Amino acid sequence: MDLDLVAPRRVFSTERARQLGLSRAELRRHLADGTVVRLHRGWYAVGPVESDLHRHRLRVEALLQEYAGTAVATGVSALVRLGLPTYRPDLGRVQLVLLDPAMHRHRKPDLVVAAAGVEPAGLGPTPLGTVHAAVALAETGLAGHRDLLVPADAALRRRLVTPTDLEAAVAVRTNRTGIAALRTAVGWCDARHESPGETLTAYVLRMLGHDLEPQFSVPGSGQWTPGGQGYRADFRIAGTQVLVEFDGRQKYAEAKDVWSEKLREDRIRSLGWEVVRLTWADLRDPAAVARRIEQAMARAAA
Repeated sequence: MDLDLVAPRRVFSTERARQLGLSRAELRRHLADGTVVRLHRGWYAVGPVESDLHRHRLRVEALLQEYAGTAVATGVSALVRLGLPTYRPDLGRVQLVLLDPAMHRHRKPDLVVAAAGVEPAGLGPTPLGTVHAAVALAETGLAGHRDLLVPADAALRRRLVTPTDLEAAVAVRTNRTGIAALRTAVGWCDARHESPGETLTAYVLRMLGHDLEPQFSVPGSGQWTPGGQGYRADFRIAGTQVLVEFDGRQKYAEAKDVWSEKLREDRIRSLGWEVVRLTWADLRDPAAVARRIEQAMARAAA
């Protein structure tokens, strides 16, 4: 039997398999050879499952079908379904919220179904089977600054939310654990951060006490670029001659990319700027970042 027809959205239930004539013996064979993967009781996916993130996305799809329009994804599950990046998410537990206030919430080790809540006007569920992106961000952001900032910057950049949407979603979550930190973090969200790495770089630098100018156009660098638009640095430490670049390594696909980046940086330095490059490893050591920034500021001042 063609599994793509059994599972047009990559997931299917035991009941659907039975209705279409897929026997238990056939299902066991598919499970054994990996063409079918068990998601949870009564639900399966057409394999392979590529990662924990992929499995979570499939489980959300299965549970939305199981709840048949009575619940939508929220929190991390909504962000995953919307294709937004997340910060150290708990992918072992699907998060849903009921649409009917009369229905009762419940919890299992791998599933939380929350009671329906009151959200601001205009921030209702989406056709994708999720709460509004601003609601999902507010729920996720209660866990900490970075849990909000990483997906929120991406959502703002993709125009899935506006700053007003975020503020409204946060405003109704009074007396929730983590609300004070969430209110602070909302003011730090910035669509100019072009990747999770840039978002977390901005967070670390801000926590170290620096004011930042994201996507800073380097004066005088237009002579080396088409159209004279000049080079852009990820950040300028406000009021200084120090630029900060997040180096995720992904942009260096070939040797010529490394050479081009070195030439670019040499030219920027020739204009009197100090450049500090930070990697994922650096962001895990804020004290070392602080020292490097302070040393660059001292060199620039001299």
